[in-house]
Amino acid sequence: MTRKLMLVAVAALVVGAAGCRHKCCHLNEPGNRPQPFLPSAPRNSILLPPAGVPTSPAPSVQPPGGSSNFPPPDIGAPPKSGGAETLFPDPLPANPSARPAQPGTPGLLGAPVKPQTTEPPKTTGTGYTKVKDGLFAGSKPTLDGFDALKNAGFRSVVYLHATGSDASAIKDMAATRGLAFHAIETTPETLAAASTEFNRVAGDRLNRPTYVFGEDELRAGAVWYLHFRTADSLGDDVARLRARPLGLSDQGDEGIAFALAIRRVLEPK
Repeated sequence: MTRKLMLVAVAALVVGAAGCRHKCCHLNEPGNRPQPFLPSAPRNSILLPPAGVPTSPAPSVQPPGGSSNFPPPDIGAPPKSGGAETLFPDPLPANPSARPAQPGTPGLLGAPVKPQTTEPPKTTGTGYTKVKDGLFAGSKPTLDGFDALKNAGFRSVVYLHATGSDASAIKDMAATRGLAFHAIETTPETLAAASTEFNRVAGDRLNRPTYVFGEDELRAGAVWYLHFRTADSLGDDVARLRARPLGLSDQGDEGIAFALAIRRVLEPK
């Protein structure tokens, strides 16, 4: 028995010295141990997902400060047409109107503004007409009309009246308001003298602004026509065109009488 135990111990020593050749022992060696599967290293630094694996866009990350070096994608931009696209250069800092204005867009300077002119206020129901610089024509002013003339800065009034008309009341209303008053008798018989006096008063710039009115429009129209022909040296057509709105007429007995008187005044001497 003792001998058998000794033989077994010797055999164990021999096996230990030579090493065990059993399969289970070979697997315990460092080089033979099972290793997990490792894929081969990529050939470049860019990693691509395996083929067939669905991918999703990475969520956008807002950098600190709320700003980015790239503009946001224009998601809502309309699709471009197939035609050629016209590109305009960016406007210069001092010229914001370099690009053509879009329809309906107001211009840089806007629409032209109509100049405002200061005119004397209306003095009667029919108002007044600016005939030329410093000379205005209208109907016979009322009491309030004379106040309006004074407040508007008029310096004088010219009254063209018929023979025998009483101008004292009108003269008093003008005088109490500091307006110079000029009464000129105007009839077909006195038309030449009336035209000369009217040109003298109207030509005196110290009397301007001057408000001219007649006892009726026919009288005033004849005087204005002669003023345009003699003082302004206008032709017949232009003078008639300007004098008609002021009362010039050759209708009726009195109109014919004034037309004949005008012809006599303009006849060469």
